[in-house]
Amino acid sequence: MKNYFNKYNVVNWTILVLVATLSIERLSWFLINQMNLSTWAVAVIFIWSLRLVLIVTVGILFYTILIEFGNRNAEFDYFRNSIKSYIATWKIRRYCTQINVEPSLEESSRYLNTKQVIIKKVNRSLQALTVTYYENHAILKGRLPANSESSDILEELFPKIKRELNYMDKSYHFSDIIRDHESKNFSSVATRDNGNILSPPYRDS
Repeated sequence: MKNYFNKYNVVNWTILVLVATLSIERLSWFLINQMNLSTWAVAVIFIWSLRLVLIVTVGILFYTILIEFGNRNAEFDYFRNSIKSYIATWKIRRYCTQINVEPSLEESSRYLNTKQVIIKKVNRSLQALTVTYYENHAILKGRLPANSESSDILEELFPKIKRELNYMDKSYHFSDIIRDHESKNFSSVATRDNGNILSPPYRDS
């Protein structure tokens, strides 16, 4: 679970919770006004509970952005690269997402179920895939799924991922994606407008 805890996922989940909670609150107010309730106590408690969730969610999102802004300043970098990183992460995750295809007549239901499980694990592992841009370099990080079948599918995408990243911003040149020999982590680094390739950014078991 810790592999999926990153700033990109925090932003995604807080925005999702924010939109869902706000929608439920507005719908609740509409239904309350349309119904003749004998007591408003339960309705008021429910509405205030939703607003508490909203406040907490906005607070998490605000502090996540504030911390990222502070980190960029500490590294003498620009916050616009954080926005660029978020967009690139979203794009590369969408690019790598596996789509379930309709089974052929020859494929049994058991084979299809197994295939769907493999694909689901690949897509779940993409939550650990991140792209972070800096002014002079960029870093791709990710983690392979635990099972070999799903790992093979993702590893086959490594050359395509590299090519897609290089297409996203031609001023950044990504190196080949390399898996850490001591773990399932993989990474790639890029430099901007020069040929100096950085060493892999981390080794995490």
